[in-house]
Amino acid sequence: MRVPNGVLKIVFVVILFFFLLLPVSLESYRWEIRLEIGLSNLNYQFRRYVEKFVMECSKEGISVWIYNTYRSRAVQNALYAQGREPLEVVNLLRQKAKLEPIDERKNRYVVTKLRVSAHNYGLAADFVPVVDGKPQWYNDELWLRCGYIALNLGMEWGGMWKGLVDKPHIQMKNWRKVATFNHLERLIIE
Repeated sequence: MRVPNGVLKIVFVVILFFFLLLPVSLESYRWEIRLEIGLSNLNYQFRRYVEKFVMECSKEGISVWIYNTYRSRAVQNALYAQGREPLEVVNLLRQKAKLEPIDERKNRYVVTKLRVSAHNYGLAADFVPVVDGKPQWYNDELWLRCGYIALNLGMEWGGMWKGLVDKPHIQMKNWRKVATFNHLERLIIE
């Protein structure tokens, strides 16, 4: 039985494409997976900064997880109450915001200074450097390297703040101007 030339050409092309594309599909780009999962709620202007931040960290051999981007007003209120209000009030606000309740120990700490945050406008992100799949919360060298990458890209880094230092936090410079201009429907007046 003889196979027509046209069928052989099609089979050859399919096999060729399979072997050419196979290495690409097997390469691991963990940061791309993280970007798709976590950045869709960011303001489109700031998203570009965060994408570039993740790529620049990757070029420096640092993996980062972006774990907090847009934050609703209800979540911000619950976080602002933490460390300021009695535990019952905090947990009621957390319940309204669909957050897990906390215990008295966690309610001893203030976790945000602001009632209105850049997170409320999708103009901030929280990240953590990762080594071998484990967050590196106490690795000062990695925090500094990531922080300087963010600063060099034109973002603000919470690791440079006085008072409540927030190493995981990056945000757009002058975010209040961008928030007011781009998101009148979300404008929150304190």
